Amino acid sequence: MLFSLQLSLPRDARFVGLLRNVAACVFEDIGAPREATDDIKVALTEACANAVRHAVGSNEYSVGFSVDAEGCEIEVVDLGPGFELPTTADLDDLDGEEPDPDTETGRGVLLMRALVDDLQFTRQESGTSVTLRKYWPEVGLALAQELNAPQS
Repeated sequence: MLFSLQLSLPRDARFVGLLRNVAACVFEDIGAPREATDDIKVALTEACANAVRHAVGSNEYSVGFSVDAEGCEIEVVDLGPGFELPTTADLDDLDGEEPDPDTETGRGVLLMRALVDDLQFTRQESGTSVTLRKYWPEVGLALAQELNAPQS
């Protein structure tokens, strides 16, 4: 692992944009591919918006980033009562499904699924965890060498 970062945020929509900007800075600074960074920003925004919206009874949620030369893993954990978690089969069934154009919500899982390489929902005793994984192996060796090079 190159680094990890753990943040606790208030359950306030104003902080979702702030977190998206933090993620963009981190991934751009380490040289992650632009397309991967853009995908992560949107998927992270959706996961955090869900935590803000659905974590009723809690005033905060947490976001953890871990990054290595091959990609990143982001975990968004809320302390609310959660919702009915989609199963792997449910997620597979979403592929290619068009959301109802008259519905204002319900597109977040579809977006996250389309933008990351692996999406996992886990119900915990104290809340719900959404794990987003994005890989960028094509730049892995260059990134690892650059980050591990002695500083002059």
